[in-house]
Amino acid sequence: MDYSVIIPSYNDGPRLARCLDSLCRLTAPAGAWEVVVALDGSTDGSRELLEHGQRCDADRAAHPAGALDSRVAAGAWSTLPLRVVELPENRGRSAARNAALAVATGRWLCFLDADLRVAPDWLRALADCASGPEVVAVGEMVYEARPDEEPSAALLAGEPGAEAERKAGLRRDQRYLETRGPWKYREQAAMPARYFYTCNSCVHRSLLEAAGPFDERLRGWGGEDIDMGLKLGAAGGRLVYCRRARALHAQERSFARHCQNLETLGRDGLALLVERHPVLLGQLQLDRLLPARLGGRPLLALTLARTLGLQRLLVCLEALGLLFPERLYDLTVYLHYAGGYRERRLGRTRLPLSTS
Repeated sequence: MDYSVIIPSYNDGPRLARCLDSLCRLTAPAGAWEVVVALDGSTDGSRELLEHGQRCDADRAAHPAGALDSRVAAGAWSTLPLRVVELPENRGRSAARNAALAVATGRWLCFLDADLRVAPDWLRALADCASGPEVVAVGEMVYEARPDEEPSAALLAGEPGAEAERKAGLRRDQRYLETRGPWKYREQAAMPARYFYTCNSCVHRSLLEAAGPFDERLRGWGGEDIDMGLKLGAAGGRLVYCRRARALHAQERSFARHCQNLETLGRDGLALLVERHPVLLGQLQLDRLLPARLGGRPLLALTLARTLGLQRLLVCLEALGLLFPERLYDLTVYLHYAGGYRERRLGRTRLPLSTS
């Protein structure tokens, strides 16, 4: 087997169905790839959906006629080389991916999230970018403006007209996020290891085995991706950005919720990550909010902004639709993740500073 597509899923049946629909259209040769779905203690009927085509509980009220049932009953996934692993309880994305990896047979391991849809040439594009076992191909992930609609072939291909229409329909914060991290890089450009993400990427099995499994202690949002990227880099991996391997993300999380996730990442995930990867302290500028007695290089203005709760005011201003340039987005994001890390290092416990 050449390629294994690894998809963790937790109570995401309807969107998992759409993800699998898109994979049915892949142009990859039959027998060269497989899909391994890891159900992470799902209780929404995802297992029944995969086995029998039954609707998920969460989808029944919205679709009483059984839209999901009709697709499965018609044999929409009959040609999909699908395997399912089920965890008895919810253990987090790291554990789900490790469970899927334990049964995957591919030489190349492609990671995809359940709420993404891909173009027919997605796997071929990743394969072209991953030119050797040391290369980690990181595909493009963009937000869907209308996630409940079937994407056109032009949108999946990123054609200029469809792409302009998509961007026009995004929220301001989504447009901002598409200018940061991996999105800053050109096709086939080398990227820092910390920008690795598992929503759309491809890694050779030998490199992943050298890096080790996903750390199952990192259950919260985002931390396991940073950790794995740095481990892949330490094992000799080289990240390249592959815009042609395009995936559409049906993500409707508000900016306030995104900031809350960043706060939690800082408080719960970055403490472990910095202990393992000290380089992150400077790369993420976490030291600019730490007192000198904790090894920091504090900036008074940033420390004062965090202490006074400026991050909460900024989230409120953004939600009101007021003028919000990129620098304010940068500051808001930073004060949440670095502030969460600061609170953890100071031994404080706080309620989340933002709500969705």
